[in-house]
Amino acid sequence: MSDSTPSTIETADLADFVAGALGREPAGQIVLVEFGEPLRLLLADIPEDPSRWSSFARAFIGDIAELPATSKGQRGVALLVHARDGHGIEDIDSCAAVWRHLAAACARYGLTVLESQFITPTHWWPLPAEPATGTPGPGTPRAAGRPTADGRPGDGAEGAAGVVADAVRAFARELEGGHEAVKQHIVPLLAAVLTGRRDVEELTDAEAAQLLLAVQNGDVLHTASTFCEPEEVKRAVLLWPRVALLCADPYRRMAAAPLTLLGAALLLDGDVPAAAEALLLALEVKPGDQQARALMGLVCLAELDQVIGAPVAVAESLRVSLRDCREG
Repeated sequence: MSDSTPSTIETADLADFVAGALGREPAGQIVLVEFGEPLRLLLADIPEDPSRWSSFARAFIGDIAELPATSKGQRGVALLVHARDGHGIEDIDSCAAVWRHLAAACARYGLTVLESQFITPTHWWPLPAEPATGTPGPGTPRAAGRPTADGRPGDGAEGAAGVVADAVRAFARELEGGHEAVKQHIVPLLAAVLTGRRDVEELTDAEAAQLLLAVQNGDVLHTASTFCEPEEVKRAVLLWPRVALLCADPYRRMAAAPLTLLGAALLLDGDVPAAAEALLLALEVKPGDQQARALMGLVCLAELDQVIGAPVAVAESLRVSLRDCREG
C-alpha cells in the first residue's frame, strides 16, 4: 500500500475491517474506502450486465466526488471488489474489468486510488493481477471467513422480506382505486404516528411496510417531510429507522426513502453528523437518489455553519419552508 495510506489499516486488514464495520460480507458489491477523518465507506451493487459497467462506474464515482472530502489535500481511496456469493478466483477477470472502469472514473474525478483488491470470504488478491504474468497469484488468506447474509438495512427484521412482499401485493390491489385513494388511506396513519396519536412502538410490521411503500411515491415522501415541528421530528427519528429495517433483500433499495426522511428529521433536530450518516446510507443503498443528494447539500451547509460559525441557519430555514408547504 502507498505510504500515504493511513497506517491504522494495513493492506491485509482491509477486507476484514470492512466486513467488521458493516457486520457482513458485502458479496457482489463494490466498496470504496475513503481515507480521512472520519473514514468513509460507500457501497454499490455490481451490475451483472457488462455493458452497464462503464456508466455505473461514472455514476457511482461521480456521486462520491460530489460529497464533501473527509481529508485535506488529495482524496485517497481504496477500491475493493467483492466476489458474488458462491464465486471465487475464477471470477477475478470480470471483477478486474469492473475495477478498470472504476479506476478510470476515479482518475477523472480526482480521487487517488491507493489500494485495489479482489476479495472472497477467505482470500484477497491485489488488482490488477500480477502485472508480469497476468495471473492472480496465490492470494492472501484473510483472518477469518465471514457470513454473507446481508446486514443493514434489514438487520433483525425476522421475515421482513415476507412482510414487505405481502404489503406489495396488498398495495397493488389498493392502487386499483388510484393513487389518491391510497394517499387518503396512508396519510392519516402517517399523521397519527408523527403527531403522537399512535406510538411508534405500537406500529405493526404490516403498517410499517405500508408506510415504506407509500413513501416511495414522491408526493407522500414530501408530505411526510412536512411533519417538521420539534415533537413531530423526535417521533420521526424513531419511526423511519423502524421502517428502513424492513428493507431486506430484494427490497433493499427501498430503504433510501425512509433513510432520507430520517436524515431530514435528524437535521431538523440539530444532529448534523447523524443526519449525514443517514443520508450516506441512503446513497449507499440507492446511489444517485435525488432527494438524498439534495438533503446532503443542506447537511454540508449545516456542517459549515458548525465549523466556522457562518450565519447559515439551515435547520430553521428548512423548517420554515416545510411548514409553509404543509400549511399551503
